[in-house]
Amino acid sequence: MNPPIQHRDRHPIEVCLHNPVKVAVGALLLVLFGSISLTRMPMQLIPEVQTPTLTVSTKWTGASPQEVEREIVLEQEEQLKSVEGITKMTSESADSSATVTLEFLVGSDMEEALLKVNSRLQQVSEYPEDADEPVISTSNSTDRPIAWLILSAIQPKMSELRDFALTYPEHADDLRSVLATDNPGLRLLRLRMAAVTNPALEPLLPPDLNVPQMRRFAEDVIEARLERVSGVSDANVLGGLEEEMQVIVDPQKLAARNLTIDDIRVVLRDQNQDTSAGDYWEGKRRYVVRTINQFRTPEQVASQVLAMRGDAPVFVGDVAEVKLGYKKPDGLVRRFGDSAIACNALRQTGANVIDVMAGIREAVDELNADVLPAKGLQLLQVYDETEYIDASVGLVNQNILVGGTLTMIVLMLFLHFGVGALMVTPLIALSALAGSLLNPFWFVLTFALILLAGFWF
Repeated sequence: MNPPIQHRDRHPIEVCLHNPVKVAVGALLLVLFGSISLTRMPMQLIPEVQTPTLTVSTKWTGASPQEVEREIVLEQEEQLKSVEGITKMTSESADSSATVTLEFLVGSDMEEALLKVNSRLQQVSEYPEDADEPVISTSNSTDRPIAWLILSAIQPKMSELRDFALTYPEHADDLRSVLATDNPGLRLLRLRMAAVTNPALEPLLPPDLNVPQMRRFAEDVIEARLERVSGVSDANVLGGLEEEMQVIVDPQKLAARNLTIDDIRVVLRDQNQDTSAGDYWEGKRRYVVRTINQFRTPEQVASQVLAMRGDAPVFVGDVAEVKLGYKKPDGLVRRFGDSAIACNALRQTGANVIDVMAGIREAVDELNADVLPAKGLQLLQVYDETEYIDASVGLVNQNILVGGTLTMIVLMLFLHFGVGALMVTPLIALSALAGSLLNPFWFVLTFALILLAGFWF
């Protein structure tokens, strides 16, 4: 009888040595999936911190923070506090606006949460008459602009200043201090000071534009263009002035005609709207009729009848001054001593910052080449988040290069600058890679951390 075959445990390394094809296929698969994961990892300044959040915003023009809190915020909080899954609710009452922020459990279904919040808001009994409907938006605690841009008048270029100095040598001395600085702000300041004593330099100054009054243009053109960039979730315009129709009431004239401000408000509210007048048929043709009555000019507002006093009507223009004006600014943006308009862009969650910034730069170049020069404007990017990312990546590359160089020097010293040093150097990197791939613990730990970090595909 033959003795039973005794099987001894084989070491993992021995198994790998006896199965070179399987090991090679496994290593290739690991390299393949590692390369795919590496190319799909978003490059950004800090890791994503995704807190499921909903924001309820309500505007009530002209209301004080106390009125906003009493009439809007408290009513909304009473309904929203019973929404399932909320971990934190904060509110902010400001001049003419209310904001309620809701944070949910991590992993919550935000579409379902959105429906629940909207359903509870419908239960609010009544909003103030002049208040807008609440707007629900999704936001993230890490949402912040990745780019800031400044819209201002076209600044003189260094080449233009040099050409002017060469063309008019008699003014070269006045431009010497201007050309001596590379700081654009200081250069513009010195140019203005030089233009005070030498009016011949005034053509070099930026055009005299009222940039704050171009806010509507910035919203319609620049903001819309930035929002069309792939990976941009939102863009905002800050600074500038918003247009509005102003009715400045004279209290004495109003009292003399036995009228109140509420009388003016009711008349303007009722008259400033288009109304459907139905339709009628003429043969085989159907015509839809509507009355157009929205105010478009100050004269239309001033011609509205408030009341009849005897046989004479009292118009809005009799008791108030009507004019096109601007809202009281809630912010101020200045650059190089001039008022300007700022624009920013926010990145979508998970989007690659490098790719998004490339799209923003392309949009800025397009605007500066086509639309803005005709208006004497330029758009300049003053903040770029990718600068810090590029600096960090460059530092890592520098450390790799320095470490590899030091390793090569040490090998050459110990191997007496022979051919062996040149052969061993690339083998060190391959050995480190093979060791990581063949060690199951490090392999599982590495990819587990990548998976937990949210970077897996």
